[in-house]
Amino acid sequence: MGEGAGMMRKRVRRIGAAVALGAVLVMLVATPASAHASLLESNPAPGAVLQSSPKQVTLSFTEPVSTSLGAIRVYNSASKRVDSGDVKVRNNVVELTLPKLDDGSYAVAWRVSSEDAHPITGVFTFQIGNEGNASSPKTQALAERLLGAESGDKLVGTVYGITRGLLFTGLALMLGCAAFGLIVTSRARASTVNRRLVWIGWATTTVAAVVGFLVYGPYAAGLGLGELLNSRVIDETLSTRYGHIGVARLILLVLAIPIIRVLLARDGDEPRRVPRPWVAAAAVFAVLISATPGLGGHASSGDLVVLAVITDTIHVLAMGVWVGGLVALGVVVMRGHAVAEMEAPVARWSRLAFGCVVAIIATGVFQAWRQVGNLTALRTTEYGRMLIIKILLFAGLLMLAAFSRESVRYLFPGPKPEPKKDKRGVPIVAGGADDNKEPKPTAAEIAEYEASEYKRLRRSVWGEVGVAVLVLSVTALLVNAAPAKTAAANAKGNAIGITLKSKDVWVDVVVVPGRTGRNAVHVSALTPKGQIQDIKELTITFSLPESDIAGIKVPLEKISAGHYTAARFAVPIEGDWIVTAKAVVSQFTQRTMRAEIEIDER
Repeated sequence: MGEGAGMMRKRVRRIGAAVALGAVLVMLVATPASAHASLLESNPAPGAVLQSSPKQVTLSFTEPVSTSLGAIRVYNSASKRVDSGDVKVRNNVVELTLPKLDDGSYAVAWRVSSEDAHPITGVFTFQIGNEGNASSPKTQALAERLLGAESGDKLVGTVYGITRGLLFTGLALMLGCAAFGLIVTSRARASTVNRRLVWIGWATTTVAAVVGFLVYGPYAAGLGLGELLNSRVIDETLSTRYGHIGVARLILLVLAIPIIRVLLARDGDEPRRVPRPWVAAAAVFAVLISATPGLGGHASSGDLVVLAVITDTIHVLAMGVWVGGLVALGVVVMRGHAVAEMEAPVARWSRLAFGCVVAIIATGVFQAWRQVGNLTALRTTEYGRMLIIKILLFAGLLMLAAFSRESVRYLFPGPKPEPKKDKRGVPIVAGGADDNKEPKPTAAEIAEYEASEYKRLRRSVWGEVGVAVLVLSVTALLVNAAPAKTAAANAKGNAIGITLKSKDVWVDVVVVPGRTGRNAVHVSALTPKGQIQDIKELTITFSLPESDIAGIKVPLEKISAGHYTAARFAVPIEGDWIVTAKAVVSQFTQRTMRAEIEIDER
């Protein structure tokens, strides 16, 4: 008993060391903010010199954003805030009302949250009249100081990253160890160690969910850990989608308590039978809790959102069942039992693990295609490099799994095929008599070799657990990084635009990202001098005569005077598209303008 307890303590220490190593990895690499959307255009434009005070600051982003935990602030050259604080958000356009400003130079600092809950920050300057200089060292120093203030707290970013890693670890223990008892061997549901692991997984997930919810407010708002329990920040977090997902996750974890109790119920040393309705409830809970990371992360933004959420849920669920199942295999099946008793559960586990691996690979390939897009983005972005590390670690995990399967095949070879018989029922023997038979190994030699294979199998299983923890740590970092496709697009420019001109109205059209598939279209009506002008009506169509595609109307929504947007305009194929703008300037005047814009393949 003492020896078994000692071995168990060693295994727990190994798991703890692997988790600690993963936490150190997250601490070293985690950053407080990552830009998952980007600023498309602003009015005033960066560095603009205006002749009169603008009525508002307008920021247009590549995807819908939120200012619940952010702000847009305007400062004069004396570092005094001069805006009214009246911010309006409509989809991907943010507007800040301004009072009448004096001539001089000003800096605009902004911080918003993208659809996938990550904060985006930036600063730019503009000038009114001839007083001051928006490019002067003093104004640029102010801008740099404001940008540093908006960049967030490194410690907050680190804690936020660690909570992600703990969330995945807790889900793996809770889901994997529980599933092992339901699918592989009921003995696991009666095992004291496995029962504790399920509850440790539940507690870890709950703590990560609570801390993650509390730290998200300071993380998104660029505040320090001292604001963790600030009631105003908590209220603002509750108004965000991340806050909604966080509350739903906590409700699910509370509802899971009776489910776990029923799953782990036992009579003495024997597991109690689980009624089918409770098994169904457990399955529903597993799917819903596995969906929360995707709903609060990358899967919730970009293209193919519904399919992305579904595949992300399968990915998290398969990961949890596999990794947690490996731990259960080590602490339940391979702990003080004869090799012969392991055959049935190991065979069942092998089939379950194989299914999980197939699901992880299939969904992982889809996610990589969606978030990376091409090999250049894989090589040149932070997300791509971390994904390569994850792929290499996962490949190592598969190699260890292959070693485990070799040991399993030796220890449990299964039934031997019967010798073939001819039509008369006589066994067919290949070759003649063997007069020089090799001596058969003794029972002691067989037992010794089986013992060595068993030790090898145990080492391989715990090696898989250790590498799996590192995979979870890298996954936590990936969740916190800008998708490679977004980062690569930002690096090379992620928009194309044209200006259509007539004698009394100009129409500026910007298409993001300017490739086939779904695009965001931003349209501004301008005077010939470049000032925003409000017109009565505006329609925009795209046509491609060479492919017999007539005018496709852009579903514009008027955001403010002279500013329109369409969040999801689909361009079916690449080519030189003709953009036609029809602007009703007055009751009796309509201007029709055309220009060509090149749309590349995604």
